[in-house]
Amino acid sequence: MKMGVRAIIVILLLAVFDSARVMAQVPSNVSVLNAGNTSGDIRSNTAFTAGANSNINGNVVATQAITLGAYSTVTGSVTTGAAFTSGASSTIRGSVSAKATFTSGANSIIGGNVTVGGDFTSGAHSIISGDAYVAGTVTLGPGSRIFGSVRSGKGVIGRGSGATIGSVQPY
Repeated sequence: MKMGVRAIIVILLLAVFDSARVMAQVPSNVSVLNAGNTSGDIRSNTAFTAGANSNINGNVVATQAITLGAYSTVTGSVTTGAAFTSGASSTIRGSVSAKATFTSGANSIIGGNVTVGGDFTSGAHSIISGDAYVAGTVTLGPGSRIFGSVRSGKGVIGRGSGATIGSVQPY
């Protein structure tokens, strides 16, 4: 009887480890992560949308637009060949790179640099820990902070009440 129980335990352990290996693989060409779901790295040859309260444990890379729902978290960086929109209270621990516009929802946090090929607009009380390199205009919502420097290709940096910038540098 003991040998049968041991065999079952070994089989179950092998099944668990095999499932973990399959789950650790990077999904390719993912276009949607449903609200409240969790994933590892995301790679998409199209647009990508993550619903509200989604968690991405890694990077998000898409050739077209990326949209993150409210309260979503990305532990890595976000890179898109088009526009990027993050919902309210989203957190990106790494950097953001968008070839077109980037619109950040209120109370959002970006842990690294922001590089945008178009205009950048942050919602109220958002935080960017790094530098912002923006080809277009920069518009910061009230109470927003960029701890690093800001470079605007158009030279236009709008700030809502109480918004602060570490420094302004030439583009």
